[in-house]
Amino acid sequence: MSFTDNFGHPRGVLGRLMLVAMEREHLPMAKWAFGLFDVPQEGQIADIGCGGGYNVKRLLQKSAAAKVWGLDISEESVKKARKVNKAAPLSRCEILQGSAEALPFSDGQLDFVTAFETVFFWKDIEACFKEVFRALKSGGRFVVINNYGDPNIDWEKKVPCMKRRTAQDIKALLLGAGFSSATLAQNGNLFCVVAKK
Repeated sequence: MSFTDNFGHPRGVLGRLMLVAMEREHLPMAKWAFGLFDVPQEGQIADIGCGGGYNVKRLLQKSAAAKVWGLDISEESVKKARKVNKAAPLSRCEILQGSAEALPFSDGQLDFVTAFETVFFWKDIEACFKEVFRALKSGGRFVVINNYGDPNIDWEKKVPCMKRRTAQDIKALLLGAGFSSATLAQNGNLFCVVAKK
């Protein structure tokens, strides 16, 4: 496995270091994005591609009583996210290992789903968006937050496991997956799309 594969699937010592660096790098994005949507005060929330679990912690802090699930494909991410959220009771927080292509949630189980800096690493993004749609309740929301990065850099060449999409691409794919509406906010290279089922 190459070093750059750790961006999409952190493993081992390098993966653990990557998770710490990602939190530091992504903090300004998280602060910006959390000002764009309301977090449900109850029900069930999932953060897909939860990485080190810092946004799971933020979701718990912003919700009075919702159960927050963290899901990540990486074993290292799951370990880190559990450690970061160890103070949260099981009734409020669970961290699972799994894929966005086969979510471990029943139809209509979730009220709210977030995906921070992860959808560029989803191999079949259309299938993943349909999975999120399936797992959301009617009226539920799915929030995709990403940094497109410097458009003058060939990120796919630097990080082969990544495929960038523009904010408009993401919005169109969400509508194509069945969402009834999708609103877009941008701040430089950062974007946030909020889709409603």
